Amino acid sequence: MKVLKFGGSSLKDGTSMISVGKIIASDQEEKVVVVSAIQGITDSLLKFMSAGRNEEEVQQFIKDLRDRHLRILTEVANSMDVKQTAVSLLTAQLVRLERILYGIIYLEELTPRTKDLVQSFGERMSVIVMAAMLQEMGVNAMPVEADELGIVTDGNYGSATVEMEATRNNVAPRIYEMFKRQEVPVVTGFFGKTREGHITLLGRNGTDYSASVIANAIDADSLEIWKDVDGFMSADPKVVPTAVPISQLSYEEAAELSYFGAKVLHPRTVEPARAKSITIKVKNVFKPDYEGTAINPKGVEGRKTIKSISSMPNMAMLKVYGSGLGSKSGVMSEISVLLSEAGINIYSAATSQTCLSLLIEEKELKHAEKALSDAKRGVVDRFETVRDVALLCLVGEGLGQKVGIAGRVFAIVAKTGTNIGLISAGASTVALTFTVKRKDLEVTTKTIHQEFFGG
Repeated sequence: MKVLKFGGSSLKDGTSMISVGKIIASDQEEKVVVVSAIQGITDSLLKFMSAGRNEEEVQQFIKDLRDRHLRILTEVANSMDVKQTAVSLLTAQLVRLERILYGIIYLEELTPRTKDLVQSFGERMSVIVMAAMLQEMGVNAMPVEADELGIVTDGNYGSATVEMEATRNNVAPRIYEMFKRQEVPVVTGFFGKTREGHITLLGRNGTDYSASVIANAIDADSLEIWKDVDGFMSADPKVVPTAVPISQLSYEEAAELSYFGAKVLHPRTVEPARAKSITIKVKNVFKPDYEGTAINPKGVEGRKTIKSISSMPNMAMLKVYGSGLGSKSGVMSEISVLLSEAGINIYSAATSQTCLSLLIEEKELKHAEKALSDAKRGVVDRFETVRDVALLCLVGEGLGQKVGIAGRVFAIVAKTGTNIGLISAGASTVALTFTVKRKDLEVTTKTIHQEFFGG
């Protein structure tokens, strides 16, 4: 029993969708298929509702969505019965979406709740087209919506967390019942619903997370994440053309790489699978015979001390100054809470007696300064910002315990004339992170890769 996830880049047109269908149809195991929206649809939904619109624009937008989905449906399904059923289901979704969009323009209000609801329609439509194609291929596929399946989330709009126990109680019996009927569930990724029934998104690329949650819920043997890449690489091949593929990673290694910039997996994909010791396989939909990367319950140390280098180029440092700040209890907690409530993530932090340095995404700087303006007077005197910062993350099983690795890395970086900023060497046993100026990111990445991988 397995879960297979397919992203929007492999669902961009009829040809690519048929490639996906062949992978699914050739797999004889009991399986759940989890899919994203067709490529570009979520972005178009977000863009459309974020600007002032009139009724005519809504009508045209709905027509464009209908035309694109029907065009792909025509390319992947020939049976009249299959197409008629799919068209009926698509029409019902589009009518519902149209009414919601009219509500937005009439009320002149776009709330986080409505924003999440609108964005869920990309997946709601893609599962209909995918199931129709699979039915045409002889697979007894059925479209299933995550909110109806019972994926329960908290109320954090835009980046919700799944409540695993409630979700497991809902999802498992429904999936098992479908298996008894020899049906293949084709489930919407990317969203769930709160206990109160409100739709919440799991964050961009959250379909990976959805698939892992379902794998956990049904005790799957494996989770296959099908992408348009070969799996994890030793570095971003756009930066390091000689980057090599990684055949195996531990859960911790994959989690750190995903969190610190590697775009292969959603950062929260690992945890639900790890809880049930489910092997995650990252594979290329356009190279189905390629082994890809296996993420295993047990770490695989291998020959290389460092397995991969990931990076986040668009970071900034927010420095919070205050007299005796480092010795005052509760300051870090207060600042963390204020930033958390503003939806701002802290990627690294360092303290001294007079300064607290926080690494955040550069786009969040203004929001962070506004959020921290509510900090206790007498504790925070002023803020200072440092832009054009990049964060590098080096990952390898046991890296944190190996003597001399950090010194070796910093020595070769120093030879390039690059200054290293904030360092985190103890937060993880498999990762070493540090900052450099953004202009030095490429040369630093190439230098480290050359040292540890050659080429």
